[in-house]
Amino acid sequence: MSLPIEQYIVPKGSTVLIIGVNGYIGSNIADQFLKFGYRVRGTTRSPEKNAWISTLFNKKYGPGNFELVTVPDMCEQGAFFRAVKSVSAVVHTATIFTLSPNPHNVIPGTILGTINALEAASQEPSVKRFVLTSSSLAALMPKPNNPVKVTTDTWNDEAVKLAYRDPPYEPERALPVYAASKTLSEKEAWKFMDEKKPGFILNTVLPNINFGASLDLANQEYYVDVQDDALLHVAAVIHPGIQSERIFAFAEPVNGDGVLAILRKLYPNRSFPENFQAAEDISDIVPRKRAEALLRGMGRDGWTSLEESIKKNTEDLM
Repeated sequence: MSLPIEQYIVPKGSTVLIIGVNGYIGSNIADQFLKFGYRVRGTTRSPEKNAWISTLFNKKYGPGNFELVTVPDMCEQGAFFRAVKSVSAVVHTATIFTLSPNPHNVIPGTILGTINALEAASQEPSVKRFVLTSSSLAALMPKPNNPVKVTTDTWNDEAVKLAYRDPPYEPERALPVYAASKTLSEKEAWKFMDEKKPGFILNTVLPNINFGASLDLANQEYYVDVQDDALLHVAAVIHPGIQSERIFAFAEPVNGDGVLAILRKLYPNRSFPENFQAAEDISDIVPRKRAEALLRGMGRDGWTSLEESIKKNTEDLM
């Protein structure tokens, strides 16, 4: 059963700030909020390069519902003070995704961007909810056929240790560095809430690899459909029952051979590589049941299947 409109914490018609709106996940989050009847203000470093998103949303939802603003550097002090004015919620999706193996080039900036967004939101009385897009990698880097139980108290401290090993910074360190940046930035967000006690509620969403439709193809372990991921961000803003939660957006385990099998089924006349990855992620992600229940509460029938998600991700490309 869908959540009744009168129970929304943030009323329809309110403005939601989405930091990093031009990204794959950020643009889908914006699309879901606009679909639900909210106004969206989105930040980007380059409005000229990302004018496509304004064109897309103005055409889809009419002028006046979407606004694109410039934040050149999320690490600058006061970076978000203007962007956050009069908004009712903030969704912070931006991150440093350079795949640099040097932790000092990634982790401090990711943390600072998160804290700057939280600081700005704490100075704006209208903000009721703040949602941080974390990552499944903030909880674990799953190892194939290795049973591990994951709860809302699980953190990827292993990645932090791997990231901050002594140099040289070999290329294969890029993934642990990124994982550490998501782990530490989420931890710092919860620490900020504990110490500063701002007037809004923080929720975090930890998505795994996203499949699904891209809103604009010209600009663009476990899996999750990107629209399911986006809808969980909406739920984290408007649902009265989600307070100070880590929401684990893990639909089902996925491996390379499984993806190839679906591609061969969907496109029997196309050629694909030989199977290469049969090992499975057998982690027990306990909080995924809560996330699926939230999806159902938002009107979905549950997780979008891997086949449907891959179909949406590829049908315009094949």
